[in-house]
Amino acid sequence: MMKKTYNGYELQTAWDDEALGYGFRIFDKSGAEVSSSTDPYFYEENALLGALEAADALPEQE
Repeated sequence: MMKKTYNGYELQTAWDDEALGYGFRIFDKSGAEVSSSTDPYFYEENALLGALEAADALPEQE
């Protein structure tokens, strides 16, 4: 699992056995999930890039 803080959000990537690939989840500063991937990624680094793009579409948190 990879974790990164970006624009006030916590980004997490992890392997998904059912999807047979990596996925991401994005949490706000209170710990609530605000976004997640819908399709699997073959590489964890690509899932992180997808999470960064999704976080850019969210309003920035302080």
